[in-house]
Amino acid sequence: MSYTSFVYLFLFLPAVWALWAVLPQRGRPAVLLGASLLFYWLTSGRYIVWILAAAAVTWGVGLLLGRLDDILSTAKPELSAAGRKAVKKQLAAAKSLAVGGGAAILLAVFLWLKYWPFAARSIAAVLDRLPGALSLTVPSYTLPLGLSFVTLMAVGYLVDVHRGSCRPARHYWQVLLFLCFWPHVVEGPFDRWDRLSGPLLDPPRLSYKNLTFGVQRIVWGLFKKMVIADRANMYVKAVFDDYTQYSGMAVALGAVLYTLQLYAEFSGCMDIVLGSAECFGVPLAENFRQPFFSRTVGEFWRRWHMTLGAWLREYLFQPLILSAPWKTLGRFCRTRFGAAAGRSLPVWAALGVTWAAIGWWHGAGWMYLLYGMYYYILQLLGEIAEPVWTARFPGITALRKRRWYQALQMLRTFVLVLGGMLIFRSNGTLAAIAMFKSLAVPYTGSLLIKLDARDMAVLAAGAVLMLAVDLLHERGVAIRNTLARAPLPLRWAVYIGGVLLILVFGAYGDNYDPAGFIYAQF
Repeated sequence: MSYTSFVYLFLFLPAVWALWAVLPQRGRPAVLLGASLLFYWLTSGRYIVWILAAAAVTWGVGLLLGRLDDILSTAKPELSAAGRKAVKKQLAAAKSLAVGGGAAILLAVFLWLKYWPFAARSIAAVLDRLPGALSLTVPSYTLPLGLSFVTLMAVGYLVDVHRGSCRPARHYWQVLLFLCFWPHVVEGPFDRWDRLSGPLLDPPRLSYKNLTFGVQRIVWGLFKKMVIADRANMYVKAVFDDYTQYSGMAVALGAVLYTLQLYAEFSGCMDIVLGSAECFGVPLAENFRQPFFSRTVGEFWRRWHMTLGAWLREYLFQPLILSAPWKTLGRFCRTRFGAAAGRSLPVWAALGVTWAAIGWWHGAGWMYLLYGMYYYILQLLGEIAEPVWTARFPGITALRKRRWYQALQMLRTFVLVLGGMLIFRSNGTLAAIAMFKSLAVPYTGSLLIKLDARDMAVLAAGAVLMLAVDLLHERGVAIRNTLARAPLPLRWAVYIGGVLLILVFGAYGDNYDPAGFIYAQF
């Protein structure tokens, strides 16, 4: 069941909200859980068994971690300091074993389903080049809905309980609701137990503001998805799927429109799911913060898919930096190359691992690793060049405060992002290399590929409107609060106008081939 389908928007969501609203507060979590399981079953069928099992592992290990903490807190007071220290050490080892085991189970299933077919294909390709009759059967799996998102949220929950950041859930259904809550199970955002457990398990009172703000955000997400993303998809699909027929401006425009499509679609999906959750008083984490106003690649990724970046920073990058092997690497670098290298090289190594994880999280293929390494190299070059640039041009700090210079930085960052998006959308590593080469070849054909002049005009107008809204948000304008203070006729004119824009200019019908949500496959 798609978030943009008639069934979801006009049957599922209103029916669930109506039932949730009429029940007393203590019965509302059951409505959310039942609706989430129904949504998962309707969308993923028998693979619901996977999320039921993942929740069981997560809940059981969490309870064990909580029990070990309780044992430590109730240790007999007559124990000596040495005795308490020994007990603490044993319990710490047991907790590490428990969290490691639980995370290993979850990640093993995740890696097997998502990455073993890719690994098998790579091994089979090597075996085919060797003499002899060696071969390897390449399996093919249908991935459960939300495999990546649910797995990482479950691992994050276990790590938080292990660290003592939160207490474990007492009941299985609570963890199950946290993991399979239908607004975030398809494309995220990643969220944390200590943030969501309150509104999920102890829902707030019925709120007219939550309902109206939620519906507004859903409509805005539908506009971005149906008017911009699905229309841009027609051009993008034609150019990238038949890239040998295009070059120069056609490929460059394809990269621009794909960047526009991905942002409109992914952020539009986030608007729909955050709006859906907001109707029930559940504040999911924001996933975007006007990324096209970034002045560096690093800033772009702090504004784009923010919850993935936050998860990897907290549960991968920082533990790597603090781990014993990385400290050993730091001491080795200090001894061999000096203090500066001892500080920088371990950080750069951990950053490389993190960017590789970002690339491969998006998909099982060498192209995705290339995608992650592209941004890693750009960020690494930026960090290396910054002190040299500042020392060579002392006035650069003052210059960076000028608006025209900031605009140039944004333009430069956007161009660099286009390169990453071209890699991301291309049909393989060789296709990406070929498309980069084709940028230097002039294109003499028409740029109206699969879209006519009217479509291009609607696409341009929609993009301008989307970026104008982002600009207002960047300047601190709370558009929904401003609209809420407007006179009633004006508010309803905006609501009706937004719906009419989608109905009139939405890319649906026989002439269009709307794409499914891109990030749903990750």
